[in-house]
Amino acid sequence: MSPRPAIFISAVSSELRSARQLVANVLTFLGYDPEWQDIFGTQEGDLRAMLRRRIDSCNGVVQLVGQCYGAEPPNMDERFGRVSYTQYEALYAVGKGKKVWYLLLDESFPGDPHELEDEQKQSLQSAYRSRVKSESHIYYALNSKESLELSVFKLRDDLSKIRRAVRRWTALVAGLLIATVTISLWVLHNQQHSNEQLQALQQKFDKLQQGVNSFVEVQSAVRREQPGQKPDQLEQRTYDELGKQLGLDPVALRQELPRFAQELKKAANSTPYERASAAYIEKDYNEAERLALVAADDARSANPPMNSDIIKALELAAEAAEKRIEYADALTRLREAEKLTDRTRDPIEWARIQFGIAQVLEQQGKYADAEGMLRQVLVERQRILGNEHMDTLGCANELANALYFQGKYSEAEAAYRAVTTLKEKVLGPEHISTLKSRNNLASALDSEGKYDEAETELHAVIKLKEKALGAEHPDTLATRNNLAAVLDQQGKYAEAESEDRTIIEIKERVLGPAHPDTITTRSNLADVLEHEGKYSEAEYLARENLKLREKVLGPEHPSTLNTRYGLAAVLADQRKYSEAETEYRAVLKLQEKVLTVDHPNTLRTCYSLAVCLRAESQLSEANQLAQRAADGALRVLGQNHPDTKRYEQLRQELQAASVANDK
Repeated sequence: MSPRPAIFISAVSSELRSARQLVANVLTFLGYDPEWQDIFGTQEGDLRAMLRRRIDSCNGVVQLVGQCYGAEPPNMDERFGRVSYTQYEALYAVGKGKKVWYLLLDESFPGDPHELEDEQKQSLQSAYRSRVKSESHIYYALNSKESLELSVFKLRDDLSKIRRAVRRWTALVAGLLIATVTISLWVLHNQQHSNEQLQALQQKFDKLQQGVNSFVEVQSAVRREQPGQKPDQLEQRTYDELGKQLGLDPVALRQELPRFAQELKKAANSTPYERASAAYIEKDYNEAERLALVAADDARSANPPMNSDIIKALELAAEAAEKRIEYADALTRLREAEKLTDRTRDPIEWARIQFGIAQVLEQQGKYADAEGMLRQVLVERQRILGNEHMDTLGCANELANALYFQGKYSEAEAAYRAVTTLKEKVLGPEHISTLKSRNNLASALDSEGKYDEAETELHAVIKLKEKALGAEHPDTLATRNNLAAVLDQQGKYAEAESEDRTIIEIKERVLGPAHPDTITTRSNLADVLEHEGKYSEAEYLARENLKLREKVLGPEHPSTLNTRYGLAAVLADQRKYSEAETEYRAVLKLQEKVLTVDHPNTLRTCYSLAVCLRAESQLSEANQLAQRAADGALRVLGQNHPDTKRYEQLRQELQAASVANDK
């Protein structure tokens, strides 16, 4: 028997066979054995007994709920009535107490070609879809294969509970809430303990309840103070700050609070907001968002409406949506909260919501919109809190990020320098937040072509991070990764390759081979190998990296596009111009959509495609692309940037070639 937990995938085969295979691939990647029963095209007869055996042997069920009803048993089910085999699979699993995750596919989801079902079956399936939505199930609404893939990856935390079922049950039995109630009853009945001991237990109970209620608020404050933290870093800092506020040990709090939250969520007298916060702590983000919206409605129904409670609940709903990578939903919640704020009445509350909206806009790649909002937030925070307050510094850093991602590198450099100077004064030169700002400054210098300055800055940051965090900490490795990229830019290929290989070895051991940070360094290594002329190895590595990028981040993520650009470049170096042209065109189209037409990465692709087309003797289009790249770089990067000079040189060469051809 396989030691990997088995997950049954339920879907209508005729409509969702390829989608089911995609889910199976992701589950396999995550360490589970996918199982299913292909009803479509199988033998006739009643298959329910076989389905029961298959589901009984599995640890949970993932159901894809599409538009089709599918095949059904020959006789109506005594327990569930008229249901299809697919519906029966989920209903039976629920009845057996197994975990079922519903992935609700929108009408726009690209299913497999299939025959249209009759109106009766369509009606039955529509009723089932409504039932899934209305009942308190975990479900995700999806409209693309990319979103389906991501949704399965987002189930990682929930799926991992299957592995810990026995241990979790033991922990639950010994959970703090149960222990508190048991001890309290024992004290009351036997009078063996003093009032002081009972009072201490009650105080701890109250503190944990306060911790649940304030968890999201504290996490939001920690993220505002230092944007861009990785999820595990953000969670650790949240518990550190929460422990400080409650007077509890952060390590013990991180163990006890999720168990307490689990019990609080089930308590009959818990408020919707408490249950929403508890669900959030448990990482049940769908339920957290649903309950937060219930809490917002309750506060809205009060007489008079309790605006501050409505805003707080909507912020929680937005945080939960953002955790699910549903940025449109998060933005909707925050826009609702925005309507209840007033810049004149309470500028700090207004600024907090505006800052949250700006962060979501950045996640969507809308950096120009985010920049405008962040500038206004910064004005209010500087006016009320002062330049040195951590919320002000967090906003200033986020503004610098928005400038950087728009390709406004000189403005970003100035902003990073200002933030770094203030952080050195307030926090000290060796504080992690200060070092992160210095790392960002080095990235801006690198993008401006100031490679020597960037290298010097990065060496200094690495030395301080190794001292503060250790040589293998993810933050230290991230800065070493940036150093390798700068070495590559300067043509120090042997040094860059050695650095990348060392970082990859550590990251694969510390973070895992499929971690996005590991893939980033492998992509950088592929670029270096290309520059060294090791084309075969570079192409192989680029293709492997692209598969992982698309699986983890989706095909339109900027990091995926960078990896795909690297693949096109190595194809061009091998004179596989037709393949390279296809890749460049695909990357350019997506970059124009995701990054805007004047983003430096978009202009770089214009330039590279022009070079490729020149090699294929397509001089007219090559000339147009080179002109676009040169003009755009002059506007965005300035005339002294190395890329501007390269693009201009190509433009002149192509114009001269066009004139020669005309003669």
